[in-house]
Amino acid sequence: MEKFDHGPLQTYEVIYTSGHVERLEAHQVMMPPSDGAFGAIFGVATETKREGRWTFHGEFDGRWMLVLSVPESDVKSVRNVTRTADDLAGGQS
Repeated sequence: MEKFDHGPLQTYEVIYTSGHVERLEAHQVMMPPSDGAFGAIFGVATETKREGRWTFHGEFDGRWMLVLSVPESDVKSVRNVTRTADDLAGGQS
């Protein structure tokens, strides 16, 4: 099995439209596509719209995993707070 170096985990803060705030660690974040992006990328006409999702993935204990997948409409904002988390922990995280 081939090993990949994904670098250090990043800390993200997700603020939901309900006001709930969640922090999580991940290596990769995929933003929801903008309207029509699927059709533009693959050259097909899409009649139905699927709501986009924010997805976060990371490697934990040598396994690549889905950390979180949440509908775009449930999320108010997402930001990388890795540096902020390091600052708050005195560089320990």
